[in-house]
Amino acid sequence: MTQRIEPIQANLHHELIAPSTRADAHPTLVLLHGRGDSAAGILPLAYEFEREDLLVISVQAPLELGGVMAGGYEWYRLREPRRLDEATLRASLDALAEFLETVKAGYPVDPERVVLLGFSQGAVMSLGAQALRPESVAGVIALSGYFPIEVESDAGNLVGAPAFVAHGVHDDIIPVEAGRRTRDLLERHGIDLTYREYPMAHQVSAEEMAEARSWLNRLLDSIPPPMTP
Repeated sequence: MTQRIEPIQANLHHELIAPSTRADAHPTLVLLHGRGDSAAGILPLAYEFEREDLLVISVQAPLELGGVMAGGYEWYRLREPRRLDEATLRASLDALAEFLETVKAGYPVDPERVVLLGFSQGAVMSLGAQALRPESVAGVIALSGYFPIEVESDAGNLVGAPAFVAHGVHDDIIPVEAGRRTRDLLERHGIDLTYREYPMAHQVSAEEMAEARSWLNRLLDSIPPPMTP
């Protein structure tokens, strides 16, 4: 029977998929959507991971979009198509850190087995959050994004930190060169990196999800669950 989890108040809007099993603390996947999307929009990606014990929390970015993208959200403003605004990035990273602390205290989360999965802007946020506070997450899945150089001074924290980074070779939104620069930067800083490229555009694919699922299972299963009293 699916565990019933009552939503709590937090600084960021979020949606849940509860685990099918009951426990005091669950491995937890935190989803971070891309620009123009929402917590509800990325939430179905959770079903690709097929783990009955997994608690999934999909988080909505704090910045609303207008015009043709009304109804969508973003994590940081863009000054130019390929240049982010550092002030809004930092503010969202701080908000995400506060959010993670809130949900660890308020939901049945195993704090040692929290993994961030981000797509596009969400991937940028995931990698940035891991660099700033590597102890707060067990690992990161970063899809079709890049490492924010604005926080590279903190990348020395990443030695040994696990990350699965993937990119489409035909991506015309965030070109694959950004993924390759991210790969090179993370390798320089000693991250435990799995990097993959796929014959796709700015999207996710079945092959990518299969590899991400295998990576997540290996990571979560390598960390002992909390001891029960």
